[in-house]
Amino acid sequence: MSENVRGLKQLLEKLLKKSSKVFIVGHKEADYDSIGSSIGLQALCQALGKEVYIVLDDPEIDMEPGVKKIVDEYSDMFNMISIDEYKKLKDEESLLIMTDVNKRHMIPFPEDIDSFKEILILDHHEEDQNTVNTPYHLIDPKISSASEIVGQLLHEFKIKYTKDVANFLLAGIFLDTKRFKKNTTQNTHDVARILIENGGDNEFVNELFLEEFDADRKINDLVFNGTFFQHYQNMLFQNHNISFTLNREAPETIYRKEEIAKASDKMLKYRIDAAFVMGFVKEGLISISARGKNQIDVGAIMSKMNGGGNAHSAGGRITSDNILEVEEQLMQIVAESIEQIDKNAQEQPLQKIKLPI
Repeated sequence: MSENVRGLKQLLEKLLKKSSKVFIVGHKEADYDSIGSSIGLQALCQALGKEVYIVLDDPEIDMEPGVKKIVDEYSDMFNMISIDEYKKLKDEESLLIMTDVNKRHMIPFPEDIDSFKEILILDHHEEDQNTVNTPYHLIDPKISSASEIVGQLLHEFKIKYTKDVANFLLAGIFLDTKRFKKNTTQNTHDVARILIENGGDNEFVNELFLEEFDADRKINDLVFNGTFFQHYQNMLFQNHNISFTLNREAPETIYRKEEIAKASDKMLKYRIDAAFVMGFVKEGLISISARGKNQIDVGAIMSKMNGGGNAHSAGGRITSDNILEVEEQLMQIVAESIEQIDKNAQEQPLQKIKLPI
């Protein structure tokens, strides 16, 4: 297990002793990693004798079916509460734990951040200028998921937990590693093994990920009918192929954030350097999902659109009624980013090659 997590155990013990109660929050539009790591932390803090709650996002936003099922069936068991309920319960000595997120604007109540004396962040996304300023954090993009971090914490604390907790943490790891196909280390496999030994069930998790036919067709229609490719070429004749996807026939169509993310994942099969997929998740609110390869840092691009992530996977939300206008704004930022990449490449001195004598 990671040395960082052993240090995190001591830090969490210290923070819990000082706190009156604990509020756990993931990013807006919760996915399996956000909700799974929240549930694991709730179980951990509760086992250590703390009053602890998971604060949920705006209920108007349609969740991915599996995540919604977890919330609907387990909200009482894991003390999941609304933002209004949280505001009634919070006091001056409350501890805030942010999981699977490190940026202020990506949690459900960004305006409350400064009212907390102590904030702990557990995350695997890149930091940027929007990252919440706190001395208490474990933010490491090399770790597969927040669920991996929490799984290690439970092991370090020697906490006994239910098979439900094991399943939801396992689902978080499954999601962010694409079922162990990316960003996976030996430590990731070790945590998954421990979760399975403690009741985690691969078949249960696989059921959560089963595609619904209509949802799959909706994603395919979005990709195949709504994508166009923009080609960029610099003075060194290097090509950058970028895809932009949205529902061009019916731009006002409402999608789940997970559907938009799956569409961007699907684009990675093709010969592109980056993919950007966008759609409304509710009236007046647009979600963008970005995937990058090669030199294109989609996290840096999305940070300029009130979003974030890492070089290969990022996203954001824009308040707007005009999705085509948002796409134009995004395309301009992408063009400027590629221009800077090419400029930096051209300014780099040629490496000297020592020939054998």
